[in-house]
Amino acid sequence: MPSNRWMIILNPIAGGGKTALMWPRISNFFLEKNIVFECVFTKHKYHAVTITIEAIREGIRNFIVIGGDGTFHEVINGIFYQQDVPTQSITLGIVPIGTGNDFVYAYKIPTDYVKAMETIIEQHTVLTDVGWVSFQDFGIERSRYFANAAGMGLDAAVIRHYEKVVEQDNKRGKTQYLNSLLHQFLFYRPKDLRVLIDGNVFYEGPVLTCSIGMGICIGSGMKALPLSIPDDGLFDVTLVGPLNKISLALRIRDFIEGKVYSFKEAHHGRGKTVEVLPNSKNTTFLETDGELMGTPPFVFRILPGSLRLIAGKDFVPFVKNETAPEP
Repeated sequence: MPSNRWMIILNPIAGGGKTALMWPRISNFFLEKNIVFECVFTKHKYHAVTITIEAIREGIRNFIVIGGDGTFHEVINGIFYQQDVPTQSITLGIVPIGTGNDFVYAYKIPTDYVKAMETIIEQHTVLTDVGWVSFQDFGIERSRYFANAAGMGLDAAVIRHYEKVVEQDNKRGKTQYLNSLLHQFLFYRPKDLRVLIDGNVFYEGPVLTCSIGMGICIGSGMKALPLSIPDDGLFDVTLVGPLNKISLALRIRDFIEGKVYSFKEAHHGRGKTVEVLPNSKNTTFLETDGELMGTPPFVFRILPGSLRLIAGKDFVPFVKNETAPEP
């Protein structure tokens, strides 16, 4: 591997606190591989954003995220917020030890942390796509970058409820997430939306859930975007219209396993831009990579080939831009 420096950004509470406990073994692994690195533990929400921006300004061009989708999401935003160097000049790897780890599935990155570290050493890098979205935050337009997927409707409602539970109980994990999923499954009502892809009306009416992204999985392994190609320069869109609770309960396994398009209520689309407009005041929230955002209108734009990612050895790029490890 190159002899230049690496910045390791570790979220000590990711995976229910596993990352902090595993750090001695992880650090020994990289030391044995003669990797020159500095590690910073995140201390609060969005800390990874500022760590990334400051490290880039100090000349760091290689990053490893140790944590889950949320930490990775923050580092992505740090890379794309900074203006000092092209984003393609920065190499990013991940050791997934989070609650969901949905991002890694599309890129064949192992969920076993030892194999994930070996993947980083092999350094099979690809240029892949990143999404950008604008939204409303109490009347102020804001924007965010995301690496995996964004969700509206039921998906965002689950995240919103989960964040409230975490704030009240100071606990996070799959148990809390599943409890939020069950709660919203029972009480959520579809939202009336108008969705355009590349300027053309894709769907208009009540929406149970809608996912937009480059990745495959959301919500700790649900294959909501089973046909997605993460580096083809296009968003995949999965939109599901209203389903009664009994039908949804009977077919939830199909949704989890990626058979969502067998539903007559499901719609699939692809495009470079997606607009989501509210048709009523009772509208949806947005989540990106599991982080709760704001309200519509939402405008999504794809940024093709804008991120240099260390992918798994079995990942086959759609665009042949991978680079082999240096001898």
